[in-house]
This record gives sequence, C-alpha cells and structure tokens, in this order.
Amino acid sequence: MKNSFRLLIAAPSVEGWWNHRTVLAPPRALPLLAGLTPPHIHVELVDENIREVDLTKRYDAVALSVMTPSAPRAYALADHFRSHGIPVIMGGIHPTVMPDEAAEHADAIGIREAENYWPEIISDLEAGRLKSRYQAPFHDMKGLPRPRIELLEGRRYLTTRVIETTRGCPYDCAYCSVSAVAGKRYRQRPIGEVVEEIRRLREYDPRWIGFTDDNIAGDHVRAKKLFEALIPFGIRWAGQADVKVSTDKELLTLAYRSGCAGLFMGIESANKENYEEIGKTPNLQVDSGEAIRNVQRAGIAVIGSFILGLDRDGLSIFDETYEFARKYNLAAAQFSVLTPYPGTRLRKQMEREERILTDDWAKYTFSDVVFQPKNMTPEALKLGQRQTYLHFYSWSSIFSRCLLLPVSPVNRLLAFQVNRSYRSIQFKQGLTGGLPGSK
Repeated sequence: MKNSFRLLIAAPSVEGWWNHRTVLAPPRALPLLAGLTPPHIHVELVDENIREVDLTKRYDAVALSVMTPSAPRAYALADHFRSHGIPVIMGGIHPTVMPDEAAEHADAIGIREAENYWPEIISDLEAGRLKSRYQAPFHDMKGLPRPRIELLEGRRYLTTRVIETTRGCPYDCAYCSVSAVAGKRYRQRPIGEVVEEIRRLREYDPRWIGFTDDNIAGDHVRAKKLFEALIPFGIRWAGQADVKVSTDKELLTLAYRSGCAGLFMGIESANKENYEEIGKTPNLQVDSGEAIRNVQRAGIAVIGSFILGLDRDGLSIFDETYEFARKYNLAAAQFSVLTPYPGTRLRKQMEREERILTDDWAKYTFSDVVFQPKNMTPEALKLGQRQTYLHFYSWSSIFSRCLLLPVSPVNRLLAFQVNRSYRSIQFKQGLTGGLPGSK
C-alpha cells in the first residue's frame, strides 16, 4: 500500500437530527477506528451531522459506520464510491443486524465490534484480498487504542471528549438492540486505562466529558471504584444509568464527588403498566419518580428518556408524560416514538402481528411512526409527540427547569445549552426525534 493511501471513515447523516447545528458529541466509532489504523495511512473523519462527505474527493477506500436511520444515506454513499472503483467497508449496528441487506452495497461487512478485525481489514486492503465479511468475538475492553479526536471538527461539538468504560447489557428490553449487538454481559474496561485516557483528554480539551456506556453504573461495585478514581481530576461529566442507581446512596455520593453533572435515565413511560410488557426490569423494581428525586438530592441532574406509543398508551399519554417530566423537574428529556428496530424483540413481535407500516429505514428516527399503534392512529401519535416536545421545550419551561436544577451555575448553563439545542430542532426545523446513537 502506497504511503499516500487515503482512507475516509464516515458516519452517514440521519436527516433532521441536528441539521448541521452544534452537536452534543461525535460518534465514538470514528476516532476509535482512526486510532486502530496504522499511521502510514492518511485518515479523514467525516461526521455528516457536522458536514457532508465531499463526493468530489478521491479516496482509496471508504469505511462507513451505519445506524438504521442512516442506512439509506450510507447505501447511497457506498453506491457512489463503488461506481468509481473505490472499495467500501460497512459496519455498525445496522450491518450487524441486517448483514445481507448491507452487503448489497458494500465490498466488505464488519459484524459487531471492529477492534478484533479492523487490523485484518487493513491488512487485506493492503494485499488486495478484501473478504466479504469480517466478524470476531467480543472485545475484552483491554488495550483500546487512543481515539484520534484531533481529526474531528471539535468546535462543532459541545464536547469531543467521549469515553467508553463498559459494553453490553444483561437486560433484554423489547425495543432495544444493545444486548443483541453488544451481548448480555457487562464487559468492563480496566479502570487504569480509563483514567489514563481521561488524563490525556484533559490536556487536549478542557471541557466536560461524556461517558458513552449504555449503563455506566450497571455494576455498582465497579462503578464506585471508577468514580473514586475520577475524583482527583476535578472534571465534570455526564453519562447514562438505569433507575437502580438511585438505590445506592454511596454510589450517588461518589458520582457527584467525581464530577457527575447529569445522568440520562430511561424512564420510558409515565404509565407504569407498560414496564412489564416491554421488559424494563429495573423500572419494575424501583419507583421512577422516587428514583429521579434521589438522584437530584445527590446534586445530579436527570435527563429523562420516554417512549410514546406503547401498547398500553392511550391519547392521554402525551399530557401524562409532559406533566411527569415537569413534576420531577427533568433537566432535559427525549420523547421518542416507539420504533421497531431490526434486531429487537419488538421488531419480531410486530412482524408477527403484521403491524409494520414501512421498511424505509430513513423514517426510523424516533419521530416518524413506522408501525400501527394499538390505541391511536399513526397521525395522532406523531402529533402527540410533537406537542409534548413543544410544551416541554417552551422558553418558560426551559428557564424554570434550568433555574431549579440541583447543580452548579456552570452546569445549569450547560443544561440550558442542551435545551436550546433541542428547542432549535423542534421550532426552527419543525422536526422531532432522538439523539444520534440513542437506542
């Protein structure tokens, strides 16, 4: 392979999520793959939530990290590059759960996690013997490469400092593909390696850190050790945890002392009858409202995630969800339309019940209604979601919630920035939906 070999690693766009505005954080796959690539290869990273891929540029190979709603854009990009004789490798959640479909648009498909097979892909590119599929056992989370965040357009993100400390989930929620894609066991990165990455990132970027774990506190014993190790750094961070984090006062105290400003929590529904049906085990064991209060008492803001259109939801669910989110003073909230993603139990159920309305993946954005709800029309569900967002992200709601957050003034300002980003999407673009990377 010649020294001037140019490799594009890109995350195709999901129409309407950010529309080239300020994005919360970059897809971690991009700088991670760059870190796995030998230094003699020239790597360019493009997150299409920031800017589109330049189709006039000439690359020697293209790698695309694909989610389900970005699949149509990924396929269009892949078809373009392949028509010019440029090999395309495609990986990510969607190719993992839909490999045969993705293979129609790519020279090679990477299934599940890339760390164990990316070096082989690079070697095969060099030798001109690229295989059609690559798959390897789950990575043990040890010795992850240094993500090359310097290749990202840092000024377009609230932070580029995103860190992963665990993978996998033992729960099997009907709507979620995490356990299918990442396994049902928590795989834990050595705490010393996490600390070392934070030490490097603090020198590069002084802003706050985002942990990308699906549940950073899934193992309470391990999480306490991690938070203790973070205390000396004096950082501010946000992450994701289930409601059971609220049951351990010592854990919450350590999280706060380590710099935790906010936790994204899957409340999922204001109607508790939905929990058993969707398999939301943690929420069956803990009262969601009291969980929020406990986290807030520890000085940590809560960002709530809700799903609208579940089988036990009627038309009253929209007002109930808004009132719940306001009652518990959520710092921010995501109101997602139930979406039967490939690879989930929900998808299989709705296929059996013949309730899938479309397989146009571009509509699988947590906003468009792609299935037949049980107790309302698709149009009513979409309108109800829209109204819930508009009410929650009105200026009066934003200011009152941010002022009452149990966090420092600096972190209140951060919460205001997040709310303003959501409002910008809702009002200026007339769009609704979830965050890129959300499950």
